[in-house]
Amino acid sequence: MKKAEIVKLREALKVCITDIPDPPRHGLVVKISYSGICHSDILQLKDEVDFGFEKKRYSANPKYKLPISPGHEMSGIVHSIGSDLQNNGKLKIGDRVAIYPWRGCGSCRFCDQGNCNFCSVRDTCYGFGIPGGYASHVVVPEARSAILVPDAVPLDVACMLPCAGVTTYNAVSHVKPVIETLLKFQDKASLLIVGAGGLGLWCLQIAQAVLPSNTKIIIADISEEKLATAKLRGCDDTVLWSRDCVEDDVVAATKEKGLRGGFDAVVDLVNSKITSERAFNCLLTSGIQVMVGLFGGAANFSLPMIALDSKRIQGIHVGSLNQLKELMELVAEKKLTPPPLQYFDLDEVNDAIDLVKQGKIRGRAILKFGV
Repeated sequence: MKKAEIVKLREALKVCITDIPDPPRHGLVVKISYSGICHSDILQLKDEVDFGFEKKRYSANPKYKLPISPGHEMSGIVHSIGSDLQNNGKLKIGDRVAIYPWRGCGSCRFCDQGNCNFCSVRDTCYGFGIPGGYASHVVVPEARSAILVPDAVPLDVACMLPCAGVTTYNAVSHVKPVIETLLKFQDKASLLIVGAGGLGLWCLQIAQAVLPSNTKIIIADISEEKLATAKLRGCDDTVLWSRDCVEDDVVAATKEKGLRGGFDAVVDLVNSKITSERAFNCLLTSGIQVMVGLFGGAANFSLPMIALDSKRIQGIHVGSLNQLKELMELVAEKKLTPPPLQYFDLDEVNDAIDLVKQGKIRGRAILKFGV
């Protein structure tokens, strides 16, 4: 990690060393048990995101400016409850909860239905505008953001569901109706997942749980080790997208892994220029390409082929509060297996972030708070 990034992170973590806050009237305070380390946290420390046509700095938005404790993947125990919630019977001290981190204005038609990710005022979430989960305690201003965690779901698994989990659940939810429609005309369907890291393994588990059983699932990645893990987790096949491959050759090899010379659906969890263009070239007629990743850059597609082949391109930005509740129930019912987890103490967060940046975490990195 660069010296400037270390200084920023140390400044941010200073805000974690405070007295335990009081709960707001309509909210609560959660004692954090686990907090995931997400690539978005690294973008904030790097202070730059590439939108393809321009690069923007997080610090340009005062709500994102450090110092603030990062972290938006959180689970823990209810420590205290605001006065207006103490007798409502919904939450009580000691409850196990995961925190939905995405916040909008709180009063528009989207927010009223739990779709804060669609709100036009969606630029504030935990770790960005509100102190986040790299801390022992977190204030939750609105009680509806605290989702009860079933006994069947461990808290270290639960902390990943409000971001990595619900994002991939949303992606698969968009893929599902397309595949179900195509299966009315064909015996089998195919799905390509781009990326075999933590999101890719969640996407695989969720796809296996909710898609028709005659859906062939292939995973692509640049890491043979990560592909081996994906194979162990039950994907039908893998394809290595080597960094030094010839583009025509890797597209041909990928198409061979699908059905009828390609794929009915693609979920791109990287979403770079290379992966998005490659995914589009592997997509069959009437297929759907779901773009999730924030790697950055700009892509070139054949616009006429989108129309002529009835291809669909769908962007996904996290998921809704209701989808998180559905996912929590799905994980409990189906006993979904999380990606491999690597635990770190808070004072090891610099090392953890370095490993995430270098792609050396085989699954997900999680901060553990004296559980």
